[in-house]
Amino acid sequence: MAYPFPPDVQQLVQEQLATGRYGTEDELILEALELLRERDTHLREFQDELRSRLDRLDRGEGIELEDEAALRRFFDAVQIRGQQRYDASRSQS
Repeated sequence: MAYPFPPDVQQLVQEQLATGRYGTEDELILEALELLRERDTHLREFQDELRSRLDRLDRGEGIELEDEAALRRFFDAVQIRGQQRYDASRSQS
C-alpha cells in the first residue's frame, strides 16, 4: 500500500526499500512501529528507574564521598563494572 508521505520521508522510505531489507512499505512501517514501541518501553523503564533512584537519594540512601580521591575510586569502579557488563553482553551475542 502506498502512503502519502512528505517528500523527505518518502525519500527515506525509498532508501530503506532499496536496501532490500524490506519488501514493502508495510513491512518497513511495521518494523518502525515495533522499534518505536520498544523505544517507548525502554524510556518508561529508564524513567521509572531514575525516579526510584532519585527517591532513594531524597531518603538519604545515597553514598557520600569525602574527597577527590574517593570520587576517583568511585568512578574507576563504575567504569570497571560498566566494561565488565559490556564485555559480558558482547560475549552473549
